[in-house]
Amino acid sequence: MEGFRCARCGNPLSVPVRLVALPAGPHWSLLDCHHVNPPLLDPGTYAIDEAAYGRDQVVGTFVLSPGDVRGTRFVHDLVRTGCWSLVGWNPCVACAGCGALVASRTDDCRAAQETRFYPAMVVRESCDDEPERATDPFALIADWDSPAPDTRQHGWVPRPIRPRPELVATRWRGRGVKEHLFRDDPPA
Repeated sequence: MEGFRCARCGNPLSVPVRLVALPAGPHWSLLDCHHVNPPLLDPGTYAIDEAAYGRDQVVGTFVLSPGDVRGTRFVHDLVRTGCWSLVGWNPCVACAGCGALVASRTDDCRAAQETRFYPAMVVRESCDDEPERATDPFALIADWDSPAPDTRQHGWVPRPIRPRPELVATRWRGRGVKEHLFRDDPPA
């Protein structure tokens, strides 16, 4: 397992990852123009791309899944967008510690998600063989309490809210729905 740090300030920039071969990319049928596309690499892995990349034609970029990157921020003035999201031709991701441009991010239509660290801006170092594990086995799924948002174009359903649980009525609020009180306690 290896990790990446900023070459200027030493700030950690990734979780522990292991080296894999650079895949060819997802099948074209999995890439879409209107939804979030899958990442190029599996979580916890990285690859080295020996081909020239970007407008600067940088060779030897480190390709990671965006979910494995830590300690960075976008420089909004440098972000270039394509059809609907980030194109990744220019470095636009900076170290949160010192502000040095360390990576580019791709997440555009018909392109897999990826973050590319530039080799001159990061240091690759060995980590423990095992990634840090959370002591609580449910820590990784703790944010699953809320259901995923409904992204369908049709079939929107208002979500009931109950600002004070001691009330016996549920209010339904939402676009195009009149506010009514519906009793949901058992009849007496």
